[in-house]
Amino acid sequence: PHLNPSEEVPMPIAVWSRRYETGIELVDAQHQGLFEAVNRLADSFKEGQARNQVVACLDFLVAYTVEHFQTEERFMGEDAYPGLAAHADEHAQLMRQVQELQARLVAGQPVTMDVTIFLVEWLTTHISGSDMRYAEFVREQRRG
Repeated sequence: PHLNPSEEVPMPIAVWSRRYETGIELVDAQHQGLFEAVNRLADSFKEGQARNQVVACLDFLVAYTVEHFQTEERFMGEDAYPGLAAHADEHAQLMRQVQELQARLVAGQPVTMDVTIFLVEWLTTHISGSDMRYAEFVREQRRG
């Protein structure tokens, strides 16, 4: 049996895999939560939900991202991670971009599915690069 387009099962745009695991339990759990939030945002676009529902999904994603960045930066400070300032700058840069998107949405300007693609690319690149460098630093410290 063929599904009608409206009955299609939504495919996640952000797919979690073990390659994103840092080995830092809370950070990994929050990263998985970010993947889920991005997927909910993508689904709200795909399903053509009302703008206020898209705004609510983006607001949740932003709040969760802020909480996650604070967690990472607190851990990095506690671990005296030398890359903390650069890492925090990456976080701040993303937050500025996302706040611009929020402002556009609130002003009634069109925001498209491209937003979620941008977020997935940023998230996966950031985890694979910056977060993994921090995780490696933590592992070295524990070995030392």
